[in-house]
Amino acid sequence: MNMEAPCSPGTRAPWPALEVSTTCVSGWVLRDNDVHIWRVPLDQSPERTTRSLEVLSPDERAKAARFHFEKDRNQFVQSRAALRLVLSEYLNADPRTLEFCFGPQGKPCLVSEVPECGTGDSPVSHAQDARATIKSLRFNLSRRNGLALIAVTRGREIGVDVELVRADLPFFEIADVSFSSTELATLRNLPESLRGKGFYNCWTRKEAYIKARGEGLSFPLKQFDVSLTPGDPAKLISVREGLDQADRWTLQDIPVSEKYVAALVVEGTHLNVACRDWDW
Repeated sequence: MNMEAPCSPGTRAPWPALEVSTTCVSGWVLRDNDVHIWRVPLDQSPERTTRSLEVLSPDERAKAARFHFEKDRNQFVQSRAALRLVLSEYLNADPRTLEFCFGPQGKPCLVSEVPECGTGDSPVSHAQDARATIKSLRFNLSRRNGLALIAVTRGREIGVDVELVRADLPFFEIADVSFSSTELATLRNLPESLRGKGFYNCWTRKEAYIKARGEGLSFPLKQFDVSLTPGDPAKLISVREGLDQADRWTLQDIPVSEKYVAALVVEGTHLNVACRDWDW
């Protein structure tokens, strides 16, 4: 998997630098084996939140109003706006016209309607192309304490998770409930200095997998194993009782920053993964 992201048509500056120094202005290209990960900084800027609200749907604005804390509300608004803006670039659409539907466990997808796109040579063929693009586009969003990740691909299921590292988190209390017996034993056998990293490796990889499946926490977390030892390759090791085939998924760590741990799970293999920063 290629984690490099040279500036190609439609991309922003590649990681690791969060500041965007270069912008390419051509249309965005997403081939069948491509996976694009967008890193989106979330802040408490009133101006950014106000601009973000302008592209949200009435339902999204209503949901934002229900947040008790302003910080959480602002980050929800900015992350949802970023998702609309990112997807609109791939679809050549007005971000305000995008409509979402949700799976049984809440995983969003795009409604297969033709968005308001730019002019083209043939309105009929353009509409057909737009429907096909919407139908094939897959995406997932994760946000946590000042950062969002948006993963986009075509024709394959995808899940992403990002977590802010906390030294005071009760690792083993959570692991006892959520990790398989194999994962828990591996975590306990790690040197104390590596247990925090091992925990977050396991948690983000498991979250990304169940998000890719679209089943959320309804899928039994103890019924599959992921690698977690720091320094070992990220891998979905096994899924029990015929619930899935582990080798049909690619699991990849996402190098976000020292403060976060993130993971990506994508259906298929031999993928070209590019990580980029979203420029507000």
